[in-house]
Parts: sequence; structure tokens; C-alpha cells
Amino acid sequence: MASGDEEALYGEELGVGALVSDWLVEQVHYRGPVSTLYRARHVRTGALAALKVLLPQPSDVALRRFRREAETLQRLRHPHIVDVLGYGTLADGRPFIAMEWLEGRDLAAELASRGPLSPGEALEVLEQVGGALRTAHQAGVVHRDLKAQNVVRLSTGSGAPRVKLVDFGVAKGLTPDAPGASTLTLTGVSLGTPLSMAPEQIRGEPPDARTDLYAMGVLLFQLVTGQPPFQGATRHEVEDLHLNAPPPRPSERAPVPAALDAVVLRSMGKRREDRYPDIDAWLDALRRAVKGSPTEDQPTLAVALYAEARLHGAVEPSSLERLDALLERVGGTARAAGLDVRLEGSGCLLAFAPLPPEAGAEQAARARVLHAALALVEFVAASEAPRPVDLAITVHVAELPREGSGGGLLHLPGWVAEPPGTDLVATARALEGLETAFLVTPVSAAGLGCLRVSRPR
Repeated sequence: MASGDEEALYGEELGVGALVSDWLVEQVHYRGPVSTLYRARHVRTGALAALKVLLPQPSDVALRRFRREAETLQRLRHPHIVDVLGYGTLADGRPFIAMEWLEGRDLAAELASRGPLSPGEALEVLEQVGGALRTAHQAGVVHRDLKAQNVVRLSTGSGAPRVKLVDFGVAKGLTPDAPGASTLTLTGVSLGTPLSMAPEQIRGEPPDARTDLYAMGVLLFQLVTGQPPFQGATRHEVEDLHLNAPPPRPSERAPVPAALDAVVLRSMGKRREDRYPDIDAWLDALRRAVKGSPTEDQPTLAVALYAEARLHGAVEPSSLERLDALLERVGGTARAAGLDVRLEGSGCLLAFAPLPPEAGAEQAARARVLHAALALVEFVAASEAPRPVDLAITVHVAELPREGSGGGLLHLPGWVAEPPGTDLVATARALEGLETAFLVTPVSAAGLGCLRVSRPR
């Protein structure tokens, strides 16, 4: 072969007929920003393979990330994780990974072609993705870039979907001996895809398994609605939504069971402590939401915050501005505490969210809301006299309202207290198990054993 022909085969982009270890390049399959994916065939067996080859003169970060992906995939063996067939370097030093050839298309292409999946189909797919994540997490590896484009649905010829998880290029080892563990990714560096990044990723904080569970919530939402929960014109806009906006409910965009809402909302908790503890708990919740269970009729409890701002004296533009600013502050504080604002009036606001079923997490969620409410009334109480606006807040726990229901939390006269000034009142159920954490005094309100909360102990 003439030297010019060799350069054509082994230049920046490998040509048809280039030999890479035991694989013969057949065509370019995908050109990426730092690597090229080729379809190749084994010279002896004829088996197809996907060759991922780094582009010439890669940066140190790209080179180390590429090698880390190869090492990670070689150690993570699972039926729903892409198999690595070989790993090496070209004559010019560029590394390559030979992986099994996956005949099919990624879930993003699948959704674009056929539209959203049914809840049952989504469960079939996510059971397999969850199994892959379980293996990774047990090995101390977080994927960190779980998204529809990185899950390939194989062309099996049968109706049942079969998928494989790919692209561990930004995977992170949780322990020094975990596959993929390195000092490549430092705290303060954000890696991943904005459409599915957890808030801690955006802030550059160390990931853990619950970081992938956030992405599973995003993927579930996308599978059943056909679109990601948060979209924006810029990366910054999308990141800001993940950091600050309450996640939308899939039932608002697609005809799916309302039970899926709770799975998505908990998966996409802003604080990782509010999410499911592991992939098995996540899958169990999804199965119950899709298939139902003997306990599905048991009510879901929610913690609620009702705030009412009251003006003193004559109504003036300045006092109205103070009232509006105060209610805006209340709304922001409620959202930061994990609540969804459901009602906003000219001088009032109602926010609530389902409580997690685990006792410890449930109590922590109530404590977080109580501390947030107390901070609001302390802020108003500390304002200069004469105070033009008072703020009365009641915190309560009751059954999460169901569609078409007007009782429970939505029947405000049944639980909202009416203290004369700026005060926080909590019902006995909201304070259960937390009585010693706050200084409280009994009050009379709606027969619910309400207590005035004055400060933490």
C-alpha cells in the first residue's frame, strides 16, 4: 500500500479498511466533539463492533476521561450495560475502545419517532436501566449523565423493549478503588447534560447515587410525556430551573396515573436527602405507581403551609408594595423548603407537598417546613415599628388532596388558625415528634390541638 493510501486510512479520521487491533473499519457512525464512533467488523469472526476513537491531540482531561470510561466499562458487567470487547491505542497514540455493536436507536430518537411511552412501557425500560445502575452503584460508580440519548433500545424483533446503558465518559467513582475513581472531576466543576442534571451537579458538588436518581426522575418524565421537564433557550436558563423551579407533574402533560407524579416529584427533590435512598426503593415506588398494590388506597399525607398577610391602618401604595414583597418572600421560602405553591390570593398563599413515607425523612420534612415558617414570622416581627403588615402562618399535616376533592388541606376553615398578629401556629399532627425541638404554647383553633411556635429550643 502506498504511503498516501495509508494516510487516507489512518489520518485524523479513519478510512474504510483501516485495521484497529482485530477490527476492520467499515464506516463512520457518529462524529462527536472529542471522539469518533466507527462501525467495524472482527477480522476472524466477522462480528460487528463499535469503535470509539479519540480525536488527534486530545486535551489531558479528554484523554483521562476516555481511559476512565474504558476502565469503568471493563469492570461493570451487566446485561443492560454495553459490553467492552477491547481497549488499546493506535500507532499515533490515540486510545480506542471496542464495544459491542448495538443495533437499534437511543430513547431520544425513539420518542421523536413514535411519541411518548405508556406507563407500562416506561416501567419495562426503567427496570432494565435501574438494574444497570444498581450494578454501577454497588461498584461505587455514579453515571452522572443518564439521559434518553444514553439509553439504546435494541432492535430485537419482539414487542418487549430491551435496552442498554451506554457512555460512562463522565462517570464518577465514589471510592478510591472504584472503577473510574480519579481526581479528574473536582468539587466546583459541573459535568453532565443540563436537561437532566441534578442541582448538586450544577453547583459542582460531589455526586452520589441519588444524583442518578434525580436523572431517573427526569427520564421517567420524558418517557411518558415525550419532553423533558425543564427546557430553556440557554444552558443557564435550564440550570436555573433545575436549581429553583418546582418540577412539573407528568399528569399535567400526559394521560398518566397521578401516582406517577409523586415518583417524579420525589426523584427531582432539590435536596438529595428528599429523594429515594437507592435505586431499589425508586423502582419499588415506580412499580406501585404503575401496577398498583394492596396499599395503594391508603392516603398519602402532605405537609401544608398557609400564610396570610394583613395590612394595618390606611391602605397606601407603599404598604401594598410591602405586602406583595412579603408574599413573594413567603412563596420563595416555601419552595426552598420543598413545597409547591398551589394557591395565591391578594393577601394569602397556600403551599403543600407530599410527605415521604419513611419515618425519619417524614419528620425531617416537617421540621424543615416549620423552621422555614418560623424564619418568616421572625423576619416580619423584626421589622421597624409601626409595622404596616402582619404575617400569620399555620402549618398542618393531612391527606394529600385528590383530584376533584375539596376537603382535607383544601378546606382551610377546618385547620387554619387566626392569630391576631404575626405568629406561627402548628397543628398537633405537624408537630408530632418535634415538640421538644421548639418552644410552643397551646392555642385554640379548629379543635386540632394547635400550638403557637415561638422559637427553636
